[in-house]
Amino acid sequence: MSSQYPKDEFDRAGEDMPVGMHRPQPSRWRSVLPFLVILVVVPLLGWGASHLLTSQGLGGAQSDTTAPTSQSAQSSQSSGGQSSSEASPSGTPEPSESATPEETTPTPTPTPTQSVDYNVVISVLNGTTVQGYAAEAAAQLNNAGFPGTSAANAGDWASQSSVVYYSDPDLEATANEVARVLGVDAVSTTDDADLGGADIIVLLR
Repeated sequence: MSSQYPKDEFDRAGEDMPVGMHRPQPSRWRSVLPFLVILVVVPLLGWGASHLLTSQGLGGAQSDTTAPTSQSAQSSQSSGGQSSSEASPSGTPEPSESATPEETTPTPTPTPTQSVDYNVVISVLNGTTVQGYAAEAAAQLNNAGFPGTSAANAGDWASQSSVVYYSDPDLEATANEVARVLGVDAVSTTDDADLGGADIIVLLR
Protein backbone atom coordinates (compact mmCIF):
# COMPACT_ATOMS: atom_id res chain seq x y z
CA MET A 1 0.00 0.00 0.00
CA SER A 2 1.53 3.27 -1.04
CA SER A 3 1.77 6.08 1.60
CA GLN A 4 1.99 8.88 -0.97
CA TYR A 5 -1.14 10.87 -1.58
CA PRO A 6 -2.10 12.24 -4.93
CA LYS A 7 -1.02 15.85 -5.64
CA ASP A 8 -3.56 18.53 -5.27
CA GLU A 9 -3.63 22.30 -6.09
CA PHE A 10 -1.62 23.21 -3.03
CA ASP A 11 1.20 20.95 -4.03
CA ARG A 12 1.20 22.31 -7.55
CA ALA A 13 1.36 25.93 -6.29
CA GLY A 14 4.77 25.44 -4.71
CA GLU A 15 6.32 23.72 -7.70
CA ASP A 16 6.82 27.01 -9.57
CA MET A 17 8.88 28.54 -6.69
CA PRO A 18 12.56 27.89 -6.27
CA VAL A 19 13.61 25.63 -3.51
CA GLY A 20 14.70 27.45 -0.27
CA MET A 21 13.03 30.81 -1.17
CA HIS A 22 11.53 32.81 1.82
CA ARG A 23 8.95 35.56 1.91
CA PRO A 24 10.23 39.15 1.64
CA GLN A 25 10.82 41.00 5.00
CA PRO A 26 8.32 43.78 5.86
CA SER A 27 9.47 47.50 5.79
CA ARG A 28 10.73 49.18 9.04
CA TRP A 29 8.47 52.25 8.61
CA ARG A 30 5.43 50.06 9.14
CA SER A 31 6.60 49.21 12.66
CA VAL A 32 7.79 52.78 13.51
CA LEU A 33 4.88 54.71 12.03
CA PRO A 34 2.31 53.87 14.80
CA PHE A 35 4.71 55.15 17.47
CA LEU A 36 5.31 58.38 15.55
CA VAL A 37 1.59 58.92 15.22
CA ILE A 38 1.13 58.40 18.96
CA LEU A 39 3.97 60.82 19.82
CA VAL A 40 2.52 63.61 17.66
CA VAL A 41 -1.23 63.16 18.01
CA VAL A 42 -1.42 62.60 21.78
CA PRO A 43 0.39 65.90 22.74
CA LEU A 44 -1.79 67.80 20.29
CA LEU A 45 -4.94 66.37 21.84
CA GLY A 46 -3.69 67.17 25.37
CA TRP A 47 -2.82 70.76 24.45
CA GLY A 48 -6.22 71.29 22.83
CA ALA A 49 -8.05 69.91 25.85
CA SER A 50 -6.07 72.06 28.33
CA HIS A 51 -6.63 75.19 26.22
CA LEU A 52 -10.35 74.52 26.09
CA LEU A 53 -10.57 73.97 29.85
CA THR A 54 -8.60 77.09 30.71
CA SER A 55 -10.65 79.28 28.38
CA GLN A 56 -13.89 77.98 29.91
CA GLY A 57 -12.52 78.47 33.43
CA LEU A 58 -11.55 82.13 32.76
CA GLY A 59 -14.95 82.90 31.26
CA GLY A 60 -16.73 81.42 34.26
CA ALA A 61 -14.50 83.33 36.70
CA GLN A 62 -15.15 86.62 34.94
CA SER A 63 -18.88 86.05 35.00
CA ASP A 64 -18.68 85.11 38.69
CA THR A 65 -16.69 88.23 39.59
CA THR A 66 -18.95 90.62 37.72
CA ALA A 67 -22.11 89.19 39.25
CA PRO A 68 -21.29 90.10 42.93
CA THR A 69 -20.18 93.63 41.99
CA SER A 70 -23.44 94.31 40.20
CA GLN A 71 -25.38 92.81 43.09
CA SER A 72 -23.41 94.89 45.63
CA ALA A 73 -24.00 98.05 43.57
CA GLN A 74 -27.72 97.33 43.47
CA SER A 75 -27.78 96.61 47.19
CA SER A 76 -25.88 99.84 47.96
CA GLN A 77 -28.27 101.85 45.79
CA SER A 78 -31.27 100.28 47.47
CA SER A 79 -29.81 100.80 50.94
CA GLY A 80 -28.91 104.41 50.08
CA GLY A 81 -32.44 105.04 48.90
CA GLN A 82 -33.88 103.52 52.04
CA SER A 83 -31.58 105.50 54.34
CA SER A 84 -32.37 108.77 52.59
CA SER A 85 -36.08 108.07 52.74
CA GLU A 86 -35.86 107.09 56.40
CA ALA A 87 -33.73 110.14 57.27
CA SER A 88 -36.20 112.67 55.90
CA PRO A 89 -39.68 111.14 55.49
CA SER A 90 -41.37 114.51 55.18
CA GLY A 91 -38.65 116.13 53.05
CA THR A 92 -38.04 118.92 55.57
CA PRO A 93 -34.89 118.96 57.74
CA GLU A 94 -35.41 118.79 61.46
CA PRO A 95 -34.21 121.84 63.39
CA SER A 96 -31.03 121.20 65.32
CA GLU A 97 -30.51 122.15 68.93
CA SER A 98 -27.64 124.46 68.01
CA ALA A 99 -30.08 126.71 66.13
CA THR A 100 -31.56 128.00 69.39
CA PRO A 101 -30.43 131.56 70.08
CA GLU A 102 -27.92 131.86 72.87
CA GLU A 103 -28.57 134.08 75.83
CA THR A 104 -26.82 137.40 75.33
CA THR A 105 -25.32 139.09 78.34
CA PRO A 106 -26.11 142.78 78.54
CA THR A 107 -23.13 144.99 77.92
CA PRO A 108 -22.36 147.27 80.84
CA THR A 109 -23.00 150.95 80.26
CA PRO A 110 -19.67 152.78 80.34
CA THR A 111 -19.43 155.41 83.01
CA PRO A 112 -18.64 158.85 81.67
CA THR A 113 -15.09 159.91 82.40
CA GLN A 114 -14.54 163.20 84.15
CA SER A 115 -12.88 165.98 82.25
CA VAL A 116 -10.31 168.36 83.65
CA ASP A 117 -11.71 171.78 84.54
CA TYR A 118 -9.02 174.37 83.87
CA ASN A 119 -11.18 177.24 85.15
CA VAL A 120 -11.06 176.17 88.79
CA VAL A 121 -9.65 178.33 91.57
CA ILE A 122 -6.44 176.80 92.97
CA SER A 123 -4.64 178.01 96.10
CA VAL A 124 -1.04 176.84 96.55
CA LEU A 125 -0.01 177.00 100.23
CA ASN A 126 3.63 177.07 101.32
CA GLY A 127 4.12 174.87 104.39
CA THR A 128 7.90 175.09 104.29
CA THR A 129 10.46 177.69 105.35
CA VAL A 130 11.57 178.22 101.76
CA GLN A 131 10.43 181.61 100.55
CA GLY A 132 8.84 181.76 97.09
CA TYR A 133 8.25 178.00 97.02
CA ALA A 134 4.46 178.35 96.63
CA ALA A 135 4.87 181.13 94.05
CA GLU A 136 7.02 178.89 91.86
CA ALA A 137 4.40 176.11 92.02
CA ALA A 138 1.61 178.59 91.19
CA ALA A 139 3.54 179.83 88.15
CA GLN A 140 3.99 176.24 87.02
CA LEU A 141 0.24 175.64 87.19
CA ASN A 142 -0.48 178.86 85.30
CA ASN A 143 1.83 177.70 82.53
CA ALA A 144 0.00 174.34 82.46
CA GLY A 145 -3.33 176.08 81.67
CA PHE A 146 -4.73 176.87 85.16
CA PRO A 147 -4.98 180.67 85.17
CA GLY A 148 -6.91 180.84 88.45
CA THR A 149 -3.93 179.78 90.60
CA SER A 150 -2.54 181.89 93.48
CA ALA A 151 0.13 181.39 96.18
CA ALA A 152 -0.09 181.90 99.98
CA ASN A 153 1.26 180.60 103.28
CA ALA A 154 -0.06 177.36 104.80
CA GLY A 155 -1.34 178.91 108.07
CA ASP A 156 -3.45 176.31 109.89
CA TRP A 157 -3.03 173.62 107.23
CA ALA A 158 -0.76 170.94 108.65
CA SER A 159 0.53 167.82 106.88
CA GLN A 160 3.67 165.69 106.89
CA SER A 161 3.87 165.64 103.07
CA SER A 162 2.55 167.55 100.06
CA VAL A 163 -1.15 166.90 99.40
CA VAL A 164 -3.73 168.13 96.86
CA TYR A 165 -7.16 168.58 98.54
CA TYR A 166 -10.58 168.91 96.88
CA SER A 167 -14.12 168.82 98.28
CA ASP A 168 -16.32 168.50 95.17
CA PRO A 169 -16.35 164.88 93.78
CA ASP A 170 -16.70 166.27 90.26
CA LEU A 171 -13.21 167.80 90.58
CA GLU A 172 -11.40 164.50 91.15
CA ALA A 173 -9.96 164.43 87.62
CA THR A 174 -8.88 168.08 87.94
CA ALA A 175 -7.16 167.44 91.30
CA ASN A 176 -5.28 164.47 89.81
CA GLU A 177 -4.10 166.64 86.91
CA VAL A 178 -2.86 169.34 89.32
CA ALA A 179 -0.95 166.72 91.32
CA ARG A 180 0.59 165.35 88.13
CA VAL A 181 1.82 168.78 87.02
CA LEU A 182 3.42 169.53 90.40
CA GLY A 183 4.71 166.00 91.00
CA VAL A 184 2.62 165.49 94.16
CA ASP A 185 1.83 161.87 94.99
CA ALA A 186 -1.05 162.33 97.49
CA VAL A 187 -4.54 163.46 96.40
CA SER A 188 -7.28 163.51 99.03
CA THR A 189 -10.79 164.77 99.57
CA THR A 190 -11.69 167.02 102.49
CA ASP A 191 -14.91 167.45 104.43
CA ASP A 192 -14.24 171.16 104.80
CA ALA A 193 -16.52 172.78 102.23
CA ASP A 194 -14.96 176.21 102.85
CA LEU A 195 -11.51 176.14 101.26
CA GLY A 196 -11.05 179.87 101.58
CA GLY A 197 -12.77 180.59 98.31
CA ALA A 198 -10.70 177.99 96.39
CA ASP A 199 -11.84 174.85 94.66
CA ILE A 200 -8.54 172.99 95.13
CA ILE A 201 -5.90 173.44 97.86
CA VAL A 202 -2.28 172.45 97.26
CA LEU A 203 -0.28 172.09 100.47
CA LEU A 204 3.46 171.95 99.85
CA ARG A 205 5.74 170.29 102.36
